[in-house]
Amino acid sequence: MIKKNIYKNISISNKTDTCHISLDNPKKLNALSSSTLIEISKACDEIASNKKIKIVIFSSTSKNFSAGADLTEIEKNKTLEDYWHENYGRKCINSILNLPQLSICLIEGYCLGGGAVIASACDFRMAEKNSLIGYPEIELGMNLSWFGLPLAISCLGLSEAKHVILSGEKFSALEMQNKGFINETFDLIDKNKCLKKWTRKFKKMPGLQLKMIKKSANEIAFAQAKAVMHMEFDQFLLSRNN
Repeated sequence: MIKKNIYKNISISNKTDTCHISLDNPKKLNALSSSTLIEISKACDEIASNKKIKIVIFSSTSKNFSAGADLTEIEKNKTLEDYWHENYGRKCINSILNLPQLSICLIEGYCLGGGAVIASACDFRMAEKNSLIGYPEIELGMNLSWFGLPLAISCLGLSEAKHVILSGEKFSALEMQNKGFINETFDLIDKNKCLKKWTRKFKKMPGLQLKMIKKSANEIAFAQAKAVMHMEFDQFLLSRNN
């Protein structure tokens, strides 16, 4: 069983072969604080070792998936070196990428910045038609961190990734579906129907083979990017410090 009572910023529920990780800080539009990122990482690490779970679903308990990193969280007693060693965002994304189970992101409302990076780290993405997705980092004078750039290129292709990230625009779910980021859009009333369709699709497949193919696909897709992006967080810290 997954330990549900140790989390404050996320909600965990699991039934046999499916586990839900839901962001649960609606007052801050599910802004991704350090504590939230740590909780997601811990949950993913625990789920990864559970052989009964076949599919992991990332969602929100409220009408917005996430407005991105919590930029109000600045601890005055921490140095750049402290943040460099912690790098909770990248560790969180790695924990999602390293899930052997298939992962699905269910998007509603805002899915911005770090929220979009979490979505891109999942294997598949479904979104309510009125959702807004984008990367506002450039407007704040920051580079895209957390392995977000290679993930965006993987989902969108090079030209569209440049467009989406460099413009800082918020795109509708339908626009992002046309760009290849979203696998399927749904009306809010059909959310559970859409999710069930996708989970049923993979539940009937042999579990070990699913894990093997997913792992191989990720290794092929991101092998070079893992080496190239080793200094992305360094650049983020320096840009935020200016």
